[in-house]
Amino acid sequence: MSFGKRLIELRKSKKISQVDLANQLSIHKNVLGRYERDQAKPSIEVASKIAKFLGVSLDYLVGNTKMDLESDIVNKVLSIQTLPQDERERILFTLDALIRDAKSRFAYAS
Repeated sequence: MSFGKRLIELRKSKKISQVDLANQLSIHKNVLGRYERDQAKPSIEVASKIAKFLGVSLDYLVGNTKMDLESDIVNKVLSIQTLPQDERERILFTLDALIRDAKSRFAYAS
Protein backbone atom coordinates (compact mmCIF):
# COMPACT_ATOMS: atom_id res chain seq x y z
CA MET A 1 0.00 0.00 0.00
CA SER A 2 1.33 3.43 -0.90
CA PHE A 3 2.17 6.11 1.65
CA GLY A 4 -0.79 8.22 0.53
CA LYS A 5 -3.31 5.39 0.74
CA ARG A 6 -2.06 4.38 4.16
CA LEU A 7 -2.24 8.01 5.31
CA ILE A 8 -5.84 8.34 4.11
CA GLU A 9 -6.79 5.03 5.74
CA LEU A 10 -5.26 6.01 9.09
CA ARG A 11 -6.68 9.53 9.05
CA LYS A 12 -10.18 8.31 8.26
CA SER A 13 -10.04 5.46 10.78
CA LYS A 14 -9.24 8.03 13.47
CA LYS A 15 -12.04 10.30 12.16
CA ILE A 16 -9.69 13.23 11.58
CA SER A 17 -10.36 15.69 8.78
CA GLN A 18 -7.65 16.81 6.38
CA VAL A 19 -7.91 20.32 7.79
CA ASP A 20 -7.51 19.15 11.40
CA LEU A 21 -4.52 16.94 10.58
CA ALA A 22 -2.88 19.67 8.50
CA ASN A 23 -3.34 22.13 11.39
CA GLN A 24 -1.83 19.67 13.88
CA LEU A 25 1.18 19.23 11.60
CA SER A 26 1.49 22.96 10.83
CA ILE A 27 1.22 22.36 7.09
CA HIS A 28 -1.30 23.59 4.53
CA LYS A 29 -4.23 21.26 3.80
CA ASN A 30 -3.32 21.30 0.09
CA VAL A 31 0.09 19.87 0.95
CA LEU A 32 -1.55 17.12 2.99
CA GLY A 33 -3.84 16.42 0.03
CA ARG A 34 -0.81 16.03 -2.23
CA TYR A 35 0.69 13.53 0.25
CA GLU A 36 -2.56 11.56 0.25
CA ARG A 37 -2.71 11.51 -3.56
CA ASP A 38 0.95 10.41 -3.70
CA GLN A 39 1.83 13.54 -5.66
CA ALA A 40 4.44 14.55 -3.08
CA LYS A 41 6.42 12.88 -0.31
CA PRO A 42 6.89 14.54 3.08
CA SER A 43 10.29 15.14 4.61
CA ILE A 44 11.37 12.61 7.21
CA GLU A 45 10.55 15.17 9.91
CA VAL A 46 6.99 15.66 8.65
CA ALA A 47 6.47 11.93 8.11
CA SER A 48 7.66 11.33 11.67
CA LYS A 49 5.22 13.96 12.97
CA ILE A 50 2.38 12.33 11.02
CA ALA A 51 3.22 8.87 12.39
CA LYS A 52 3.47 10.16 15.94
CA PHE A 53 0.19 12.08 15.72
CA LEU A 54 -1.65 9.09 14.21
CA GLY A 55 -0.11 6.75 16.79
CA VAL A 56 1.69 4.42 14.40
CA SER A 57 5.30 3.60 13.69
CA LEU A 58 7.06 5.35 10.84
CA ASP A 59 7.76 1.92 9.31
CA TYR A 60 4.04 1.19 9.20
CA LEU A 61 3.19 4.60 7.76
CA VAL A 62 5.69 4.32 4.90
CA GLY A 63 4.74 0.71 4.15
CA ASN A 64 7.85 -1.10 5.39
CA THR A 65 5.66 -3.34 7.51
CA LYS A 66 2.08 -4.51 7.13
CA MET A 67 1.50 -4.67 10.85
CA ASP A 68 0.97 -1.66 13.03
CA LEU A 69 2.89 -2.35 16.22
CA GLU A 70 1.12 -1.16 19.32
CA SER A 71 3.27 1.32 21.20
CA ASP A 72 2.75 -0.35 24.59
CA ILE A 73 3.99 -3.68 23.21
CA VAL A 74 7.00 -2.00 21.60
CA ASN A 75 7.77 -0.25 24.90
CA LYS A 76 7.65 -3.56 26.77
CA VAL A 77 10.03 -5.17 24.29
CA LEU A 78 12.39 -2.22 24.60
CA SER A 79 12.32 -2.47 28.39
CA ILE A 80 13.10 -6.20 28.18
CA GLN A 81 16.16 -5.38 26.07
CA THR A 82 17.59 -3.22 28.84
CA LEU A 83 17.60 -6.10 31.34
CA PRO A 84 20.57 -8.40 32.02
CA GLN A 85 20.87 -11.38 29.66
CA ASP A 86 19.71 -14.00 32.18
CA GLU A 87 16.58 -11.98 33.02
CA ARG A 88 15.79 -11.50 29.31
CA GLU A 89 16.12 -15.23 28.71
CA ARG A 90 13.74 -16.02 31.60
CA ILE A 91 11.15 -13.52 30.40
CA LEU A 92 11.37 -14.67 26.77
CA PHE A 93 11.13 -18.35 27.82
CA THR A 94 7.96 -17.57 29.77
CA LEU A 95 6.58 -15.44 26.94
CA ASP A 96 7.21 -18.25 24.43
CA ALA A 97 5.28 -20.67 26.65
CA LEU A 98 2.35 -18.25 27.00
CA ILE A 99 2.22 -17.63 23.25
CA ARG A 100 2.36 -21.37 22.50
CA ASP A 101 -0.46 -21.99 25.01
CA ALA A 102 -2.63 -19.22 23.54
CA LYS A 103 -2.13 -20.51 19.99
CA SER A 104 -3.11 -24.00 21.10
CA ARG A 105 -6.27 -22.74 22.78
CA PHE A 106 -7.29 -20.84 19.64
CA ALA A 107 -6.51 -23.80 17.38
CA TYR A 108 -8.70 -26.16 19.40
CA ALA A 109 -11.48 -23.60 19.88
CA SER A 110 -12.16 -23.41 16.14
